[in-house]
Amino acid sequence: QEAASEVLVELGKRFLSQVMEEVLGKFQPGILPHPGVLRTFGNLATANVFGMVPFLNSILGTLLPMLGMARTDSMKCTFCY
Repeated sequence: QEAASEVLVELGKRFLSQVMEEVLGKFQPGILPHPGVLRTFGNLATANVFGMVPFLNSILGTLLPMLGMARTDSMKCTFCY
């Protein structure tokens, strides 16, 4: 999972739109996302700050209603990441 995330981050440095299209497909409202997906979002935001700005609205709009679903401490930390 970490290796796949790192590959997506490296690809996202140059092809962010295509990477985000695929990752956002795995990020569905009402379904708690896999921690690797959230960490990938965070790493992509660090790697390509200005490129992620257009995607923040859709990410946060989907993520905020799910904050109450994070019950374990590890998932809460992942949401914060």
